Amino acid sequence: MEDVLGFCALVLTMLMMVGVSAWFCCSIVESLAKMRRGLKKTGYNALLRQNKRLKSFLSNAAEENLHLRKDYHTDVIRRKTNHVSRDVA
Repeated sequence: MEDVLGFCALVLTMLMMVGVSAWFCCSIVESLAKMRRGLKKTGYNALLRQNKRLKSFLSNAAEENLHLRKDYHTDVIRRKTNHVSRDVA
């Protein structure tokens, strides 16, 4: 009877060790999966911030380009009118 009881205790101890090991491994895998999802979300947010910054930069460059085009265009018109008025006189 003692041998059977000892064997049952040994089997229960082994099953508990396997169960704890499986729980620990699943916990590690779940933790890694959560961390990976968090990193992806962080990378996505960083890309959104960079996208917003680049759009702002592009908008500023477009405004400066428009301003320079207006200045250059009026300068060309002035040169043409001065050139034409010199030819007429």
